[in-house]
Amino acid sequence: MSIPAALNEFVAALKEHAEVMSGQDVAPKRAVDVIERVRVAAARYSDATFESSGWGSPFTDLFEDEELAEDTEENESGDGSMPADVERISITGRWDFVVTDQEAWFAHVVQGLNDLGAGDCVVELNSAAQAMHELLSHDEPFSGYTRHGLADGGQEWVIEQIPKTLSEAPDEEHRA
Repeated sequence: MSIPAALNEFVAALKEHAEVMSGQDVAPKRAVDVIERVRVAAARYSDATFESSGWGSPFTDLFEDEELAEDTEENESGDGSMPADVERISITGRWDFVVTDQEAWFAHVVQGLNDLGAGDCVVELNSAAQAMHELLSHDEPFSGYTRHGLADGGQEWVIEQIPKTLSEAPDEEHRA
């Protein structure tokens, strides 16, 4: 899809969202539908931008600074639920995948979302990255650890299409 076509779709989804959300007593199903249309259109726009320019999503860190400021204010005010003397850990990593069967991947994601009670969030899957985002947005991949002495201290993750996987890129590109 071209960037102009993706932009037109995105603008149309935003206009529909604005129209629906401007009304009183919006039905939950209708609200979810228009929100998901905006998300799908935004993902398509991001995909088209990446395919054309190689640049990632313009939405990746849209709320990152705001959330960081809120987290900092909460911790500084003493309203946070974590004591100052607890040990904190952070895991940073990168996992690359190659989609060898998109149909099978989408079927797995749809089933996973249905199992999580989030099947209504799947309007139309259009990329493997969007499908992964939907699945991780509704799942709790580290929940097995939080039952054993860890408390979730927050999450920040990015999913994007990439030109090369780690195994395809020279070592010096891994650090770039």
